[in-house]
Amino acid sequence: MVEYVVLGSVKIPVKDILVIKGEGNYSNIFTQDGKHILTCRTLKYFATMLAEYQFIRPSKSALINPDSIEHIDFKSQKAIRLVNGDVISISRRNVRPLREQFKA
Repeated sequence: MVEYVVLGSVKIPVKDILVIKGEGNYSNIFTQDGKHILTCRTLKYFATMLAEYQFIRPSKSALINPDSIEHIDFKSQKAIRLVNGDVISISRRNVRPLREQFKA
């Protein structure tokens, strides 16, 4: 089990990651203490590396730590609100699978 995400000389504990947002071939990692780190890794790289932590992929451009979710709206907004107040939209394709996942 990977306890840290290592990016060069920076070590980020997995539990401190709120969301990773993809922007082309780059990713922005947002942490609980308000920092964000730009890295030249793709979101797919982080999705496979953090699969054992059940990170959620609500859309093509975001990867969310399940521990950082405050509220999920499947009806009107189709979005996930995080503990820091950010709102991440859920793609049309992922609404049903996420609803099933959180129903269980």
